[in-house]
Amino acid sequence: MDRETGDGSTADDGARTGVLTSTPIDPGETGLPGEQARQNGYLSARHVAQFVGGRAVAALGDQFLLFAIPLLAYKITGSASKSGLIFFVEWLPRILFMPIAGVLADRIRGYFLFVGSDGVRAALALAAFGLMYAVPGGQFAVLCVLVAGMALANAQSYIALESSLPRFVPMEQMVRAQSVVQGTEQTSEVLGPVLAALLSAVLPTRDMLLVIGAVYALTTLNIFVLRPHLRAEVVAGEGEPTTLRSIGAGVLDGARTLRSLPAIIGLAGLTMTVNLMVGVGMSTSAAITSGTFHKSDRYFGVLTTAAGVVGILTSFVVPKLAKRLNPMAALAISYGMICLGGIGISQSANFPEFAVSYSLLIGSIGFFNVFIRMERVKRIPREHFAKTIAIIILLNQISLPVAGLLVTVFATAHDPRTVSLGSAVGSVCIAVLLIPLLIQLRYHHAHPGSAPDHR
Repeated sequence: MDRETGDGSTADDGARTGVLTSTPIDPGETGLPGEQARQNGYLSARHVAQFVGGRAVAALGDQFLLFAIPLLAYKITGSASKSGLIFFVEWLPRILFMPIAGVLADRIRGYFLFVGSDGVRAALALAAFGLMYAVPGGQFAVLCVLVAGMALANAQSYIALESSLPRFVPMEQMVRAQSVVQGTEQTSEVLGPVLAALLSAVLPTRDMLLVIGAVYALTTLNIFVLRPHLRAEVVAGEGEPTTLRSIGAGVLDGARTLRSLPAIIGLAGLTMTVNLMVGVGMSTSAAITSGTFHKSDRYFGVLTTAAGVVGILTSFVVPKLAKRLNPMAALAISYGMICLGGIGISQSANFPEFAVSYSLLIGSIGFFNVFIRMERVKRIPREHFAKTIAIIILLNQISLPVAGLLVTVFATAHDPRTVSLGSAVGSVCIAVLLIPLLIQLRYHHAHPGSAPDHR
């Protein structure tokens, strides 16, 4: 999530070089002119597009999974509390595994991590599909194992993408690259629920697992096709022994690296407050739509889609803003938009007002994320990048279950909109305390490590 590239490049540079643009590219053209891309070690524009396209399809599989699992849990058990248990089983392994995923991403090439995580997800979904029919009495247990395994694989895939992208794309193109990645994620959040709903109209919910398995199998095949290019990646920690002791040491290295970067600590704290507001907003959105404003499920679908559309639109604007805004200004604007969304939800008197505020809250995340990611790439040492990112993401995601806990405790006695107001006000107060750390973003920080980490 980033503001300016620090090297004077403009958003139009991507169009000139052909990196991550929609401009037709000759098959032999690379992200950098002629042999320069191969000499510098970056992927060609065509291969970057194929790689990012594959991750977009994987994100679509994630959305199918998010659609199918809650429905399956409730249909199997008829219990809302069991649906909550599924959510817990999904998030706890993901959060706990993040630091380990970071160590592995610093020692193992992205190609192997992507093939492994996508292949495991395909196998899990297909196996769960078969077991649902073979063992009717154990369907809920099968579902628990499925979501726990998916959580681990998703965590590894996410960290692998964060650490691999800077090795594949030149730094002067990173804003555009991060914007495209964010845009594909936002697009999947719009298309995923719509396509899943259409499929569920013609397929039993359990059969969605077969579709999910097929989607991840396709992404595994895509990575395998890119094998000659992705395997050329050079990982700083490759060759280090991967034992429990070394993994523990790697996690401590990531924590120590984070402690030495006050600006990144400030950004991590700021992101935690964003996730708190977003978590409360997402947790209460259905209750406000159906309970407070008495709207049907169709309106909830409109609400989710509108938020995704806003996110897509912001992803197109970010590259242009990155040239004109410094990091502090960009973060202040995006954070302010998120806070306005949270406060707007609390003051909404009807569904249209609520929908606009919710779309602002959720849709602004992409704007914020691009600038955060860019600062990470600029400031975290390359040899410790993945393990440090993993610690940061662990901290960021802790606030999501905390948000759910706040809603559980306070929404019983208060209007859900009031809980949203409390999360926004509390987040702003914490953000003020983080200003001494965030002010470090005003100072130039040279890109760490040798560039690129890819051969």
